[in-house]
Amino acid sequence: MDRTPDDYARHRILVIEDQPFVRRTIVQILMQIGFRSVAEATDGETGLQECARTAPDVIICDIDMRPVGGLQFLASLRSDPHGACAGTPVIFLTNHAESEIVKKAMALGVNGFVVKPPARASLKERLDRLLAVR
Repeated sequence: MDRTPDDYARHRILVIEDQPFVRRTIVQILMQIGFRSVAEATDGETGLQECARTAPDVIICDIDMRPVGGLQFLASLRSDPHGACAGTPVIFLTNHAESEIVKKAMALGVNGFVVKPPARASLKERLDRLLAVR
């Protein structure tokens, strides 16, 4: 299904990334795709707060962050079945090809991966797949 910019404009996205340049780049890509409601957080802890505040439709999250990384964030998110974002799809941004990290993320319920730095086409494709089932 081809989506129009209006299709994207009605969805809320949360970007959790500790590197300001990478976070700004992702937000710019999302805006180019057509998203208008994009919240930002700098680590997993502020990500949980933003998640409760904004109730995003999709979360894009880095794995390597301090003090609370992506795996810890996802574990917290999924551990509270009544939490604001317990079932929200999560896409991990990663430059990891390590199978152990991928296995841990899969066990925690990640919905997909996008390699850093993300290409517009790969991020859009992943988002399209997740939003199609919502």
